[in-house]
Amino acid sequence: MVSPDEALDRLKRIYSAFRSFCDAHGAISEADTRAKIIDRILTEVCGWPEMAIQREVHVDTGYIDYSLTVQGRRFLAVEAKREGSAFEFPLTANRTLKLSGTLLTSASVRSAISQVRTYCDDAGIRYAIATNGYAWIVFRAIREDIPWREGHARIFPSIDYIVQHFTDFWNLLSYDSL
Repeated sequence: MVSPDEALDRLKRIYSAFRSFCDAHGAISEADTRAKIIDRILTEVCGWPEMAIQREVHVDTGYIDYSLTVQGRRFLAVEAKREGSAFEFPLTANRTLKLSGTLLTSASVRSAISQVRTYCDDAGIRYAIATNGYAWIVFRAIREDIPWREGHARIFPSIDYIVQHFTDFWNLLSYDSL
């Protein structure tokens, strides 16, 4: 169990190490993005135990990069994209964007959201994340009250933004907060 203060310090160190790795190696693969930043944020920052993380879970339409479980039940699907995959967002002070709105006007964001949403449908997972390691898009993929696209996504557009709004990130994604 990691404290929020230690988690924030870890996030800063992980980000610094990843930037150095990217500077030294140029184009980064999805596998390196996953191993060097996403895995580490999930486990070292958000405190997800390895026993609660399954990688490359097969579903009808492909493979879920990460399936996170709580009390033995799939809770959250994560779609990882390589570090160079640009996630562009409208410049706004809003922390949430409607899934059927401007959020989907970026092709890479639209593709990642659609992919993870399909996996959630296949696996019966209610919550989803799309990330390139820097930007994190968190949303409810399966809803009973409204069509999923009428919902909103919580946007963390960069690691610097996560650092500035760490309490929100922690409360939404840490294992302890669930």
